[in-house]
Amino acid sequence: MSIISSLMGQTIDYIYSTTKNGWGAVTQTTVYSDIPCRWVEKVGKAINQEREEKTYTVETWLTPEYIISYGYEFSVNSITYKVVGIEKKYDIVGIWDHTKVFLA
Repeated sequence: MSIISSLMGQTIDYIYSTTKNGWGAVTQTTVYSDIPCRWVEKVGKAINQEREEKTYTVETWLTPEYIISYGYEFSVNSITYKVVGIEKKYDIVGIWDHTKVFLA
């Protein structure tokens, strides 16, 4: 069990994967729904997969059962956020404990 499980007091409505067609239209596909999380609204900087510095407005923590990728979008209270950074966090013995996801 994750160390942070007791901190999961908020819920993300949906997590979507996104794809673009040949005309640039974006299609969302639901990957997860009603996800327990720790949701903190704060401004910070994260490094994305292209090694670019991005500003985020939300930091959320998820348990390892939720696999998150760049290109995913999170929906909370009808507001959509894009993933700008992902950090896997490990416990003292090296087991994946939780994932921090940075959203904008």
